[in-house]
Amino acid sequence: MISGVNFGLFRRTREPNRPVIRPEMTPVDWLLEAIALVGLGVLLGYVAYYYPQLPASIPTHFNAAGVADEYGTRTSILFLPVIALFIYVMMTLINLVPHTFNYPGKITPANAPRQYTLATRLVRYLKTLLVLLFFYISYSTTQVVINEASGLGRWFLPLFLSFLFIPIIVYMVMALSKK
Repeated sequence: MISGVNFGLFRRTREPNRPVIRPEMTPVDWLLEAIALVGLGVLLGYVAYYYPQLPASIPTHFNAAGVADEYGTRTSILFLPVIALFIYVMMTLINLVPHTFNYPGKITPANAPRQYTLATRLVRYLKTLLVLLFFYISYSTTQVVINEASGLGRWFLPLFLSFLFIPIIVYMVMALSKK
């Protein structure tokens, strides 16, 4: 409740008899976890390797066209792996409690395994996507610095948004289907 208005986002609506189970991981889930973990390791290693070689000023922001438009100190590149690590850890922890997620439909003992599997897979996919995003931004930043690229590229934003929203839409359709 904010100023007497209930926005729905701020209330906890957990069904009292929601099953507390952890869905079995499939090969797809293991693959997503492996890609995310390896991607995180590569990101940390990449930034650690290139950090000493960076000049004092590096790109810190790219506009919608993918062109660097703000510059800052080289220490700003250290925020990318730190944020990626934080996101990785938090999304991994969140995935341990799928019974606390918000779902587009009612969770019953019959549909809980399927709903939890779909939701945890979406979280794994998003975690992997974000780790790879932070790696690509780190890579592009170093490429701009050594004059091998001018930015992220004009297709970066449309592709990233597609990789983000299409799986969310697919999840919603699958979660709302009666199968």
